[in-house]
Amino acid sequence: MLRILAALTACLALLASPAQAANDIWKRADTQHFTIYSAGDEGELTDFANDLERFDGLLRFWYDKPDRPGKDPITIYLLDGRRGVQKLVGSRYVAGYYSSEIEGTYAIAHRGGGGWRSLTGQRVLFHEYAHHFMFNEFAVPAPAWLIEGFAEFLATVEFGEDGSWTYGKPATHRGAELRYYDDAQIERLLSWPDEEGRVITGFYGWSWGLTHMLYTAPDRGARISAYIDRLATGEKPLPAARTVFGDLRQLERQLERHVRGDIEYGVSAEPFPWSQDVSLSTLSLAESRMLELRLRRLGRNKLEDTRDDLAAFAREGALSADAYAEMAMAELGLEQIERAEYKEEHKDDDAVEDKEMGGPYFVVAEAAADRALAVDPGHLRANIVKGRILSHRLYEDESTDSEAWAHARRHFQIANRTDPTNAEALYRFALSYAREGREGSMMHDAYLAAFNRAPQTTAFRIGLAYDLARLGRYDDGIALLQMLANDPHFPKPGRRAIERIEAMRESGAKFPDLSDIDDDDEADDDDSGADDKD
Repeated sequence: MLRILAALTACLALLASPAQAANDIWKRADTQHFTIYSAGDEGELTDFANDLERFDGLLRFWYDKPDRPGKDPITIYLLDGRRGVQKLVGSRYVAGYYSSEIEGTYAIAHRGGGGWRSLTGQRVLFHEYAHHFMFNEFAVPAPAWLIEGFAEFLATVEFGEDGSWTYGKPATHRGAELRYYDDAQIERLLSWPDEEGRVITGFYGWSWGLTHMLYTAPDRGARISAYIDRLATGEKPLPAARTVFGDLRQLERQLERHVRGDIEYGVSAEPFPWSQDVSLSTLSLAESRMLELRLRRLGRNKLEDTRDDLAAFAREGALSADAYAEMAMAELGLEQIERAEYKEEHKDDDAVEDKEMGGPYFVVAEAAADRALAVDPGHLRANIVKGRILSHRLYEDESTDSEAWAHARRHFQIANRTDPTNAEALYRFALSYAREGREGSMMHDAYLAAFNRAPQTTAFRIGLAYDLARLGRYDDGIALLQMLANDPHFPKPGRRAIERIEAMRESGAKFPDLSDIDDDDEADDDDSGADDKD
């Protein structure tokens, strides 16, 4: 109770200390596929935006993937050097990252040069966008080595001022891995992640090497396509590999020779279409400060301090609805951190029950959301937070009160009216029916619309897969999940979702058992928007 009263006092009375002024005025570049923020030089921002659009155009040209309208743009934050990224996330081993969270897909990169591991800001972003492109454009059960190898292979693309483009350059930032871990472990590489969750030393480096060797072979990756086709039929990784690649020991020797030899790469001047429209704008001082606070909240380093600074900024009055909504999100983030720490502390104790959500942090988050709604009743983020909290309580109480569920759902509908393209509002609207335990008339359409806007988001993919199972389309749902089950970072959400769909098939249940899933993650214990950090 003391924690609740103290937190409510901080929320409602707010901190007396004024927020610091923004250190920088941020600029924004809008293109067809990206929204990019930077406090750096305007010309540098324009060049960065053009290179990203050229990269998207190259991938569509190379893999024959036409542009599809209706996709959410990726938001990219360019920080001042890799140290800016490391400070944001509280780790000196991170040069940038990509996160496909429920609230939106974003990437953190830097404007600096290579330095540590030769990871320039552009190379980090190309790696992350390659992941994004794969999840958006390829409905295939890509294995873990190809998921990372694909991104590493494409990360080294370079564009010349004369319109030429270079591909297949060596991933020099993986050189140390290949020098120190000189065994390709081909069978483990091809079948990883395995059920035991064993680590492969040099996984990124050898994944790049195998992908590079196959893509630069005379058949230009035809064996990769043949291999994936066999996986799609349900064939196991190693038998499929032996059929397509032949003797695996020989493949391993070829791979080791390849990465230690002279790496050949291609240069082309063949033109391809890409969007060259870049719209620039400059944020106000208050908008810049709000953006910096949001960035800190996303980075989750010293989140309590960020929450307190948001409270102080809200007290100043500028953009107060945004600040209160961000403060509510920070409170929910603190609850997630506390639950994760609790799970880790008690992971080996079967007698300890899972820590429930909805405690003090939810109380403070709801108070902050209410403050935002008092300023702006149609505020997108505040309505989503309010709806989340109300529907979570009803779900925890196993409520059958249809009016109460409709009241909670109304906040997602208001958010949808504010921004009909927002995927999270659509997803949470559909999820509220599943949690209520009834089938809504617009349920499938909302799940499908959220997935179509952001198929890279794990929760949207899993939500749609469950709904396909509800409609009796079990195999379609499982097919949607295969790439998640092969994710080299977090395979458990996809694998558990497949298990739940199989259980639905066997029992005839309309909805999966979601009792062990927290409020922000239908994808189970792992973060549904799990970061890919490099």
